[in-house]
Amino acid sequence: MQQPVQNNVATPKPDPRAEAWAEKNEWFGKDETMTYASFGIHKKLVEQEGYDPTSDEYYDEVDKRIRTEFPHKFNDGGEVQGSNKPVQTVASATRTSRTGRKTVRLTPSQVAIAKKLGVPLEEYAKYVKE
Repeated sequence: MQQPVQNNVATPKPDPRAEAWAEKNEWFGKDETMTYASFGIHKKLVEQEGYDPTSDEYYDEVDKRIRTEFPHKFNDGGEVQGSNKPVQTVASATRTSRTGRKTVRLTPSQVAIAKKLGVPLEEYAKYVKE
């Protein structure tokens, strides 16, 4: 019996602490705005401010900054409020036509961050585009 052929491309496994943090923060992956904000906070903390993404200080700072940016999303218990509320979508009174295709080019460091976080490059590119 032959063994299955494995690719030489190693998929990095997410950090167990990152997975635990994501589980604790139920909004992560569900609330798009907050999720993308956490990516931006991660980038700034690691690339500009020199935080170690495996340290307690890093996770404490991410939590602190998310709460600062989205105070209205948290209740006294630290849980996200209103995550199950229906959202009413309203069409614009005017129509605009979009022409052309917009592309986003990710830098090597942005690609590395997306891979480290386990986020598809297309999703990360949507965040960068905004």
